[in-house]
Amino acid sequence: MPTPTFSEIRQPGEGYPFTYRKGPTQQGGPLVCTHYYTFRTRKNRRYVVEAEQYEHHVYVLKFYPLALKNSPNRFKLLVNDGDAFRILSTCLRVFADLCRRDPLASAGFIGEALAGESRAFTKRFRVYFQSVATFIDSADFNHHVLPAISAYFLENCANQEPNLLGKVEQMFQELYIVPEAMEAAKSNQSDSNSLS
Repeated sequence: MPTPTFSEIRQPGEGYPFTYRKGPTQQGGPLVCTHYYTFRTRKNRRYVVEAEQYEHHVYVLKFYPLALKNSPNRFKLLVNDGDAFRILSTCLRVFADLCRRDPLASAGFIGEALAGESRAFTKRFRVYFQSVATFIDSADFNHHVLPAISAYFLENCANQEPNLLGKVEQMFQELYIVPEAMEAAKSNQSDSNSLS
């Protein structure tokens, strides 16, 4: 099957020009490496898109303003620049670039919850879902929606890995859900200890 192009990934609108850098290869875990894309918005705010590459040609895309790089909440905060459409368009173009580099690329994302928001069907997830459903053609990618954890997985039809969806669901659980649950449990335990 040929590499998906912008005919399959419909023109998402005007995005920003970006630069690309491949991070070092990782050993001994499911993460293969991280690909970094950077761009500047019209308000001169720098953004980073991290495309974490996992086994089986699966990429998890994450983006944040560079100014929040050291914040543990960098994926949860909104900067309200009024530029969300062009930023998301740029992220879709990043995915198209990954597909050019890796014709078997499948992608996933999780719409992080805002403060006080539940994990299921988050505001970010709803926006990402609408963008991806509009611009990524289902002829070349199977769209898998996991609203209970605000996750979305685009399975490349050219990737013949058996039970890829099951492997990705398990990966989302292990890498994103379980560590967060463990942190919440630690926080609850320390809160209850301080009450004793």
